[in-house]
Amino acid sequence: MPPKIPPKTYTILLKTHKLTVFLTALPSASIASLKADALTALQSDVLDAPNPHTGMADADPFWTVPKVASVDDFELCKSVRDKGRPTGQYQLLDNSRSVRESIVNWEHVFVQFRDSSGKLLPVKVSVPTVDDEEEEIDPNRKGKRKASGP
Repeated sequence: MPPKIPPKTYTILLKTHKLTVFLTALPSASIASLKADALTALQSDVLDAPNPHTGMADADPFWTVPKVASVDDFELCKSVRDKGRPTGQYQLLDNSRSVRESIVNWEHVFVQFRDSSGKLLPVKVSVPTVDDEEEEIDPNRKGKRKASGP
């Protein structure tokens, strides 16, 4: 089997609160440039839509994405994993390193905002469940039908 060719652009899923933004970056780009792209996305008019989608509208201020004015108002981080599972802890990404050195293609990158004093706040993110909401079929009944008589 031939070796896997590295991607020419990385697709990064930027996550915060109930928001996911898809960003693209060159592998050689710095995390600082990725952070600038994240700032543009966080300042976009999408967050202030007059008629937001019902999934995005939430009366609870806990889920409101904070306003940012500059790249100094937040940091980018990635989830720390143990045996492939997230631990609930996050590792800050170094702004001077390249995207290739810091993350893998299609990785989730989280936003960690700063409060007014400059202290980092905890990451707030809502990750949807992967399980179907449909009712599960009883394994004892699965594939069995009632026999029809003659």
